[in-house]
Amino acid sequence: MNKTTELHSLNKKNELHSLNKTTELHSLNKNTELHSLNQNNELHSLNQNTKLTEQTTKLHSLNKNTELHSMNKTTKLHPLNQNNELHSLNRTTEHHTLNKTTELNSLNKITKLHSLKEITELHSLNKNNELHSLNKTTELHSLNQNNELHSLNKTTELHSLNKTTELHSLNQITGLHSMNKTTEHHSLNKTTELHSLNKTPELHSLNQITKLHSLKEITELHSLYKTTELHSLNKNTELHSLNHNTELHSLNQNNELHSLNMTTEIHSLN
Repeated sequence: MNKTTELHSLNKKNELHSLNKTTELHSLNKNTELHSLNQNNELHSLNQNTKLTEQTTKLHSLNKNTELHSMNKTTKLHPLNQNNELHSLNRTTEHHTLNKTTELNSLNKITKLHSLKEITELHSLNKNNELHSLNKTTELHSLNQNNELHSLNKTTELHSLNKTTELHSLNQITGLHSMNKTTEHHSLNKTTELHSLNKTPELHSLNQITKLHSLKEITELHSLYKTTELHSLNKNTELHSLNHNTELHSLNQNNELHSLNMTTEIHSLN
């Protein structure tokens, strides 16, 4: 029991020490913050004082300058009055001459304005003509691009048609190969069956008949091969002729567009 009470008392002392330390740290932090704030305030006050002194010095210098200017003006006014009388006499004579010159100048300005108006009108006409020619050239460029796109679309369509026809011909050839293999299997089966039955002389005649039938089937298949190859060749030649025709049409269209461009350029130049 004594040990536990001692431990409790020690724990309480330690807690009190830790609390005291934290409070001391908090107070120190607050003091440092206050010191920093005080220093900042002192700096601000110093800056403001320096600014005020600068402004007062500027005002003093301005006041001195204005006093000097006023003194100079008073001294200059006395001789100016005498000069002004002479200037007034001279001005009356100058006004008469100036009136005549202003009339001449006004006439000259009117003629210059008329010439400038004519020049500006010609410039505006030239700009309008240039804009019209530019619009025509842009329209022709757009037409050329559209025609090129149409020709490209036609060529892509022909390429796709060629690919589909090639696939059809390949499918037909593969179908014929499968038919040939099935007929060969049937003929082999028939020959094996006939060999097993060929122990009697009657079956020998049957074997000859079946051989003739197999030969006929083989010849028919060969003829089918030749007809399919001819059909594929005909289709290829038709596609080649179509390609040539489309190329000729695209060339004709391009030539017509080039001729149109040349005529429009000649018209625009005229």
